[in-house]
Amino acid sequence: MYFQLTRSTYQKTNSSRWSVLTLSWVLGVSIFTLIGIPYTVTAQSVKISASINDSTIGTEEGLVYTISIEGAPGQDIQTPEAPAGEGLSLLQSIPNTRSNVSIINGAVTQGYSYSWTYRPTGAGIASLGSTTVRVANTVYKTNPISVTIVPQSQRPTRTQRRRDPFASLFSTLGPQNTEELPELTDRDIFIRAIPSKTSVVQNEQVTIEYQLFYRAGIQLRQSRLTDSWDAEGFWREELEVETRPIPEIVVENGLRYNKITLKRAAVFPTRAGDLSIDSLRIESEALIPTSSQDPFQRMFSTRSRFQPVKLGSASIHIETAPFPEGAPASFSGAVGSYSFSSKIDRTELEVGESIKLTVTVSGSGNLATMDTPRFNPPAAFELYEPQVELNLNRRGTRLTGSKSFSYVLVARTNGNFELPSIEFSAYDPRSGNYKIMRSDPITVSITGSATTPMSVTATTNGLPVDDVAAPFSDAGEWSNKKGAPLHTAAWPYTVLLLPLLFLSGLFLYQRHEDKLAGDISYARNRRAHPLAKKNLKKAVALLEAGDTIAFFAELERAVMGFIGNRLNVSERGLTRQQLDESLRRASVSDDIRSRLSDLLNVCDQGRFAPVGFGRLELEAASEDAATIIVALSSILGGKR
Repeated sequence: MYFQLTRSTYQKTNSSRWSVLTLSWVLGVSIFTLIGIPYTVTAQSVKISASINDSTIGTEEGLVYTISIEGAPGQDIQTPEAPAGEGLSLLQSIPNTRSNVSIINGAVTQGYSYSWTYRPTGAGIASLGSTTVRVANTVYKTNPISVTIVPQSQRPTRTQRRRDPFASLFSTLGPQNTEELPELTDRDIFIRAIPSKTSVVQNEQVTIEYQLFYRAGIQLRQSRLTDSWDAEGFWREELEVETRPIPEIVVENGLRYNKITLKRAAVFPTRAGDLSIDSLRIESEALIPTSSQDPFQRMFSTRSRFQPVKLGSASIHIETAPFPEGAPASFSGAVGSYSFSSKIDRTELEVGESIKLTVTVSGSGNLATMDTPRFNPPAAFELYEPQVELNLNRRGTRLTGSKSFSYVLVARTNGNFELPSIEFSAYDPRSGNYKIMRSDPITVSITGSATTPMSVTATTNGLPVDDVAAPFSDAGEWSNKKGAPLHTAAWPYTVLLLPLLFLSGLFLYQRHEDKLAGDISYARNRRAHPLAKKNLKKAVALLEAGDTIAFFAELERAVMGFIGNRLNVSERGLTRQQLDESLRRASVSDDIRSRLSDLLNVCDQGRFAPVGFGRLELEAASEDAATIIVALSSILGGKR
């Protein structure tokens, strides 16, 4: 009796508190929206999307169809009608309506959703037709959606939801109601690779974008590449993507997903033929929220836990054609859309002085591998190797930039000379033609004369070159110098031994250099400690600068690079299980391997979810990395 009374009182009190808090929150949001930033709402574009809760359901389940409207005030929206269903029967004609307000980067977004529930009439392929949505004076039309209906026996049994908020607190009084975590499928989370083209010419730019799609409610952490992303037969350049992207809500096959861009790269095929690009593979941990309605169950239940997932995109095939016929003599493989310009610093100089001629190629294409344009100045100039400067713009969906070639010419004789034009040609895939560009000829005036070397008419002591000096007439005075004989002194032998010592040291140094060049294991082992020390020093500098993500990346590079150099293995693409097995075979203790695993987990969390790390945690991670490297150095010091 006491328990029931206390429980009832708690429910009433808790319900009152929640009501007060909810009312306060609603009033606060309303005041903030109406007074603070009302102008941002009216500047939005209207977005309409239709989705379903699942594309495959059982014959005994319900299907929820939802129309979402964003960027429009509620008074402008006319309540839409439910679409007609084939193989589905509508359970209620009046939709369930919800509204929400979200703030992203200071912009307020209003959203409204209308939901209906359908019941399957039998197994097979069912569909929901399109319907219209009127916002103000504009009418939008949704897309039809197909649904697969399977017998209920083929669907997993659903666990009865608990609605008693105290059941989880007193579950020890009776048997617990367990619920298995659902498995993630390729309909819940997947990676899509999108190439800009699949049929190109050799050296033509192809942009590949990798997008991650995951269902609403799924949370990801500790995402990382499982192996090296390779594109054999391509020159590749990484393009910039958002390091902390805001997911975009999209509808795919009638289902709502969050979409983010994982990677974007520009690739250039270096040979003709059917070339393929490996799939992008990542490992992550996904959190699937529990379906229980019990608030205590959702907050404290261990059923809402992360589970490991492995994802991979489909490989990409690019059909590459050779360069078309009819290429000009100046063509050296440049493909893209380019412009060409030239400039010279001056046109008048004296003999012995230099001038600089700079030509610049700008546009979109593989500027990094572009050859130097041929330039043949007159023989009156001495030509030096050009200085090359490359500037790439990695923002956006294409690689653009400029490449400058600066020629230095030294005048060797006087006169007026014409610098010939420099020709540059490229193949433009958009027009399908070769484009030839030339600089204008430049006339250069050289004044002065070449200096001639002064003839030698006297020796260093002032005597004429062809004259004969007179013989000495005075023999001088001779004196006897007393002292020990030369062979009895120690310094002559020291002087004789110095060349031998120098040659011995030179021989040992050359032997060391030859071993570094020929024995990869020896070379990696020798540079393991200096590189680790350098990386740790850089990590400390990043810590002081406040760049948490770069700090953890440099910390992981220091530890993994040290292990890879000492064990002579490639640390890139090395899984945690392979790393642990390699260290176990190298007689590394369980304690050190466990500490290393904990440190790598912290580094992953700091790189992909850096929120919550304070100064003490960062310094502790740096000290752990240094301690682990010292411990491994004593164990792996002799490994080759």
